Amino acid sequence: MIPSLDIADASRKLGGRMVLKNISLQLKQGQFLVLAGESGSGKTTLLRMAAGLDRADSGTIKIQGNLVDDSRAIFIPSEKRRLGMVFQEFALWPHLSCLENVALAVPADVGNRDKTAMALLDRLGVASFAQRRPALLSGGQQQRVGIARALAAKPNLLLLDEPLSSLDMETRDKLREELLETVRDAGISALLVSHDPEDCWHMADHVAVLEHGTIRQQGAPQDLWRTPASAYIARFTGAAGGVSIAVTTIAADKFLDIAGTLIPVDRNILSPRVRLFWREGGIQRAPNNIGIPAEAMSVHFDAGRFRVRWLVAGVPRPLVSFEPDVVPTGPGYININPDKLFLFPETGDKNP
Repeated sequence: MIPSLDIADASRKLGGRMVLKNISLQLKQGQFLVLAGESGSGKTTLLRMAAGLDRADSGTIKIQGNLVDDSRAIFIPSEKRRLGMVFQEFALWPHLSCLENVALAVPADVGNRDKTAMALLDRLGVASFAQRRPALLSGGQQQRVGIARALAAKPNLLLLDEPLSSLDMETRDKLREELLETVRDAGISALLVSHDPEDCWHMADHVAVLEHGTIRQQGAPQDLWRTPASAYIARFTGAAGGVSIAVTTIAADKFLDIAGTLIPVDRNILSPRVRLFWREGGIQRAPNNIGIPAEAMSVHFDAGRFRVRWLVAGVPRPLVSFEPDVVPTGPGYININPDKLFLFPETGDKNP
């Protein structure tokens, strides 16, 4: 099956700086892809290239199998790419009603454009505001109108540039569900730029993470959660830590040295020090005073469990555990589960 979007070996410089380098990314038919990354990673530039608002310096971009940018002779402008676009700042025409905003996006060959527009507004729960101008609507209502307008164009591909980031939490959660359901019903593919992990967990079939202008890792959300390829992705997917720990070698075996306790790790680790991350359960309070000596510095309730910060001799930052019950502050012991640890070289982010 031909991909909805196929970017091959694309690069882009801005102001003499390489913003994107050798990007290859495919969006399958009917797939919802979340393009994640921190500010400055290049994700909005990549979206603009797909949209035809910016041009690749090298590589190719295809939409529905059609070449729209080969960085040389061929460049199809945005308005001829059959795209729907939704932006963070809503970008509705302020002098038009919500119905008019959507109806103008309906293709001219559609018989009753107002009827089509009204059906989309109804689908997104804002039909009652059809005759109002956008300024009279809340942010969430405006964004629903923006999504309706993008879908009205019957696009081959929907591009969304952080459309939920300016909304309150409750509106954001509800709109995630509505947007995903509406896109699925329309049978189109969507590329969403986001810095919010919740968009990955709740919406994505596929996630691609940009770091420093390259795609560091891509795959199903659960794959990134299980095996993050960098310290940033570990943090992005909710792992705790980032603590610097020494690696000790004994007869070719490698160990983390934590307060004199040796924790076995992969032999292939080359760095003398690593940044340690862990999932919940990777560090736990040890019962019966058997484990690594530690001091519970603070205990705070955190979403159904208690977050405990442990001070451990020789470790530069506190280690954090999540406990089912309140833990008294003061001396105690912790255990470490190697199966829930992620290690990255202290001088870089590659997974050893």
